[in-house]
Amino acid sequence: MFFAAFDLPTAPASAGISWPDVALSFFAIVLEGAPFLLLGAIVSGLVDVFLPANVIKDWLPKSKTQGLFAALGAGLIFPLCECGAMPIVQRLIRKGVPPSVATTYMLAAPALNPLALFSTWLAFRNQDPWLMVVLRFGFSFLVLLFLGFWLSKLRPDEMLRPETLIGPGRKSAESLSPNPGLTLTPSPGLSIGGLQQFTGAVIRDFTGVLLFLVIGAAVAAIFSTGFNRNLLAPIGHSIVLGPLAGILLAQLLCLCSTTDAFIIAAFTPFSISAKIAFLVAGPLIDLKLYWLYRSAFQARFVHALWFRALAATFLLTLLYSMHP
Repeated sequence: MFFAAFDLPTAPASAGISWPDVALSFFAIVLEGAPFLLLGAIVSGLVDVFLPANVIKDWLPKSKTQGLFAALGAGLIFPLCECGAMPIVQRLIRKGVPPSVATTYMLAAPALNPLALFSTWLAFRNQDPWLMVVLRFGFSFLVLLFLGFWLSKLRPDEMLRPETLIGPGRKSAESLSPNPGLTLTPSPGLSIGGLQQFTGAVIRDFTGVLLFLVIGAAVAAIFSTGFNRNLLAPIGHSIVLGPLAGILLAQLLCLCSTTDAFIIAAFTPFSISAKIAFLVAGPLIDLKLYWLYRSAFQARFVHALWFRALAATFLLTLLYSMHP
């Protein structure tokens, strides 16, 4: 999917929006995200149909702190793209995984992705690559740690939409769920009925979340092609405005975490802190992910997550830029 990230058009120096560029950017984002979304839906269907709920329950750590670090570790060991993580998280929640743990994994999977770290080293191979890899991983881990502790204090009904709590087509939650308001779905196993349920789950998850990907891609395409990136050059080295510019750019371009480093490495007027802010904020949330998150989470929660993720990223990168 690297071609999509490299060919994203941006606004020319003159004012106005080029609709052919908007269309090209839109299809680039959708074509980059859709395969990962389908992969996530397939894995999600496998979890739903063939992984018994009691197995997941036995694997879960007993304390919230252990669950948080387990989610961070899973994000490193079982990495996913931002789009692919969303359907899997919904299935894990319905299997009994605490929403705070599942959501932390959703955020950690793209942010701590080993492929993203390798692509960062490759993109900055002539610009102190190990520093960029260490800063990206370290700052992402700290932000995720902050978000994970915040998530662990929230109730499921404060985070999730009702249909996520009990699953589509269900009217109530079962009492055996370890999370209040959540349904533990049975696993029919390998059978004709199980295969039919698997196919239906894949189609339902893919088409359900694809709508939000399309909406997010359309918004991102208009912003990224209508915004003149040359305006960011004068502030790229500013101690305060540099990190803000990096965060803003990440929100507009909506790139995959495995390709974003190649884009920001080309922004030579940007400082290291501005580039790190771009690399940390983008995989956590952007205009595309905002709409994807809305498919499972309440709007109020998504707004709170967006603010905390970007504020934490800004403060960390600001402190780094102020370091002599």
